[in-house]
Amino acid sequence: MESTEFNQNVKQIAFDKEHQQRMMSRYESFMALTKDCTNHYSNIELEKSRAFNIRNKTFKNYDKLLVDFETNVINNKGVVRWALDADQAKQMIYNILSEEKAKNIIKTKSVVAEEIGLISYLQMKKMNVTETDTGEFICYQFDERPSNSSHAASHKSQQEIADIYSEKFGVKNNLSAKQLMTVTRKVLSDKYLKADVAITGADFIVADTGDIILSENDGNTLKSISNTGIHIVLVGIDQLIPSIDDVSTLLPLSSLYEVTKIKSKSLYTILSKPAGNVNRQKLYVILVDNNRSTFMEHEVQRQIFTCINCGACCSVCPIFNTIGGHVYDSAVPGPVGAVLAISGDCEQAAHLATLCGTCRQCEQYCPMKIKISDLLLRNRVDIIKQDKSLLAERNVYNFIMKKIESRKDMDKSKDFFNRMEFKQLLKKTWGVHREIPKFAEKSFSEMWREINKVES
Repeated sequence: MESTEFNQNVKQIAFDKEHQQRMMSRYESFMALTKDCTNHYSNIELEKSRAFNIRNKTFKNYDKLLVDFETNVINNKGVVRWALDADQAKQMIYNILSEEKAKNIIKTKSVVAEEIGLISYLQMKKMNVTETDTGEFICYQFDERPSNSSHAASHKSQQEIADIYSEKFGVKNNLSAKQLMTVTRKVLSDKYLKADVAITGADFIVADTGDIILSENDGNTLKSISNTGIHIVLVGIDQLIPSIDDVSTLLPLSSLYEVTKIKSKSLYTILSKPAGNVNRQKLYVILVDNNRSTFMEHEVQRQIFTCINCGACCSVCPIFNTIGGHVYDSAVPGPVGAVLAISGDCEQAAHLATLCGTCRQCEQYCPMKIKISDLLLRNRVDIIKQDKSLLAERNVYNFIMKKIESRKDMDKSKDFFNRMEFKQLLKKTWGVHREIPKFAEKSFSEMWREINKVES
């Protein structure tokens, strides 16, 4: 998305009072949940450090660990295919569905599927695809993508959902949240029984065993893979972990901020082999790169791959809670998506890199201790170095910095600063909704010299 279009969208949503009330309610609910979420840990900071080290050490041996994972999946009677980019991943899945003559496809929550635009691609190919995750199923009814990976439909009110259900499924338009869930289950129950293929994501893939880790609250993933003859796992290479032993640390932290009272996901599935006894299910694992290996060349920013998609950073980020997830136009919105944007075109990532007030709320709640603010600041540095369109702006700020290095030069230039830098340079950005500050008539050093009768 171009920065101009992005800024227009931000202006529109930032002054939407109804949207602001909804996002604030969401924020307050999250903050209420965090009060006792770490009580079952004797030392939560130590556990966070362990989790970060588990994910971070994977970077050093990624090539070997990925080959180990592939080998173990093949030994477990699965098939592994490597997709260099989004187009290759979509084509691979379409080829599998065509070869298997699939008629009915069900899909569960998958960030990678959103990233590559899988649903719209398969629909264009006239494939019958049904989304089974409750939040994403709701978004699908509105023809919208999820607001964020952990709370897909958080941008919709209960009444909005009730209205669309009334229109699509012929039910009353004043149903409660519980009744809406009942309708969702009834609509999906028949889809599970008729499905030929299940497409899922994965929380983690394990190098030393070839296991695939899936977690959920609704039970839709387990229903999907239990009733279909073909299971396609679509996962990014960044979800790799070295050992099955690491799961005991990572999974509890990934659901640290769950809305359920037990503070964990309802269901965990460790998939070692294709399901089924008599007619064994076919298992395909699509490993997606899509710029991930290139991003790992950024020694600082690649720490973002330690993210376990808990959604805490989005829940507390004041920027996200002002503009919402759709403005980002990304499968991974919020602070994490803003960091990942540097993997593409610098010009496209520039406006996202500025979406951080360095309040460091995200770092306080991140279960992986990722210093997201520092990574975004690093993005800004890299963008300025690479983006030639920012050369003029860089020269202006270099000029300003040279001026303020000398107290005498700064005193001599204060009229110039008032006239040009603050009034002209900032007028079209800060000056739209704020009053541009002015330099004082006399600086502190000038006042001090006058009081003490010291000649300049």
